[in-house]
Amino acid sequence: MAEELQSLLEKINEEGIKKAEEAKNKIIGNARAEAERIISDASAKADEILKNAQAASETAKARGEAAVRQAVRDITIALQQELLNRLRSVVKEATAEAMTPDLMGKIILEMARNYSSKTPTAEANMEIVLAQKDRDSMEALLKSSLVGSLRKNPVITLGQNFASGLKISFKGSDVFFDFSDEAISEIICAYVGPRLAAVINSENRK
Repeated sequence: MAEELQSLLEKINEEGIKKAEEAKNKIIGNARAEAERIISDASAKADEILKNAQAASETAKARGEAAVRQAVRDITIALQQELLNRLRSVVKEATAEAMTPDLMGKIILEMARNYSSKTPTAEANMEIVLAQKDRDSMEALLKSSLVGSLRKNPVITLGQNFASGLKISFKGSDVFFDFSDEAISEIICAYVGPRLAAVINSENRK
């Protein structure tokens, strides 16, 4: 009887130990699987975060470079315009200094002679547009020695859109000459503008 009881106890003990061992192994296996799953998820999330960070960095870099390029273009255009404005101002001042009554008188005579040589049968019915500041001096010049060189006294009017120089036309023809400060500055700026832009852009590319 005692032997049977002892055998039964041993059997129960063995089965209990076996079940406990199986339960332990199952718990350990589940824990390992869960740990591996957590590590895998963390790694995937880390890769996603890194990928998103790299994409955001590249986007920010591209936007920054685009903003810099646009700023350079804006500054270049503003610089070119500022230089042209200064050039226009200098040309107008130089024109005002150069266009003395004596020089304008010579221009008037030369235009009248050229017109008369090309149209000898027509009278040089000249019309002159002057700046306000030159009216008195030019009228005095035309009434003195200059008028004797012309077939007919020119008609003088005042221009409101320029500060110095003169404009010459001949009534009844399409001949017109513009020696105003506005016209001369526009001609020079039109010539210099593209070359100035080329110089500025070549400097930007260095």
